[in-house]
Amino acid sequence: MKARSLVIIGLIVVMLAGVLLGQSPLEIRAASATAVSGWQQMGGPGGNPIWVAPASVLTSADIERAERRAVPDSGPAVGVVFTADGAKKMSQLSATQSGKPIAMLLDGKVIWAPIVRGAIEKEAVLTGLTPAQADRLLTSLKGR
Repeated sequence: MKARSLVIIGLIVVMLAGVLLGQSPLEIRAASATAVSGWQQMGGPGGNPIWVAPASVLTSADIERAERRAVPDSGPAVGVVFTADGAKKMSQLSATQSGKPIAMLLDGKVIWAPIVRGAIEKEAVLTGLTPAQADRLLTSLKGR
């Protein structure tokens, strides 16, 4: 019984540490630049409002690895490689959202909302992030 209590306490401590250190999971959701019934209006990057679907399509569990990338004239960039299951989910999301935004949320806030211009499958390079956003994203993904 003592060992079980210690395991439960340990899990609670790990979860709280993640919250306190800001290591909450990444979420990727469908989004829209115009109001959609049942979707939440949020502040998008640059302060423009964006409507975000209530359900996450992908989470940090769908990401195999993330790394800092150098992309000339783009500022900080993060390369993301999806798991096999994550690649399938991202492929479906990018097909559904073609010409529309997708929202990347960290700590429940939209940090990036690009318009989908083509199929996204196994890899994506996230550009247009501030240095703080790139660092925060990498820290969150490494802490999972």
